[in-house]
Amino acid sequence: MPAADKHYPSSEEIMRQRLMDGCLACLQKRDINKLSIRDIALETGIARQTVYKHFRNKNEILATTFRREGVNFGLQVADYIRDFNAVEDKFVHGFLYVVGNFPKNPILSLVVKPGSTFLADVGMKYFSFAEFGQLVYQQVFDKHPTLARQSEAISELWIRNSLSFIGMPGPERTPEELERFVRERLVPGLQLDKTP
Repeated sequence: MPAADKHYPSSEEIMRQRLMDGCLACLQKRDINKLSIRDIALETGIARQTVYKHFRNKNEILATTFRREGVNFGLQVADYIRDFNAVEDKFVHGFLYVVGNFPKNPILSLVVKPGSTFLADVGMKYFSFAEFGQLVYQQVFDKHPTLARQSEAISELWIRNSLSFIGMPGPERTPEELERFVRERLVPGLQLDKTP
């Protein structure tokens, strides 16, 4: 590939990535409500004034870090479901993957942490959660125009149910019971039977 075709990150992009990495490192050490721009600056060794050149406030850096982590996680889920053939299987196993793995990410788990105000303070103000479902199921939407026309609604339903299961787990179920429950109760709401 010719050198002109390569994209090298700008100093702005590199700095923003460093600050997001610092934000993640801080979240592993302290509560989100106690996190400050000063903490992120100290963690990264970057002057506080420089942090403010790249992010207006703590919530903006949290939102940007959350979005980056969400996109990376969404790509993991999309990769995981790639080998399932049936559309229903892709949705079911994608859902189960999210429920099992989303809470393990230090920033994504803030969405469902008891007592967290992350969703109200950051999540709902900066982006639509449906975009993550659209990213995960892009391969399905590309192959099925009928579903593609409903991608936003399907993605919203999928992500809301995923977060609900994580945040309010309900009765304990074996993996098989959970899969059966998802197939019987949640999949019908996606109206996948309208897919040719």
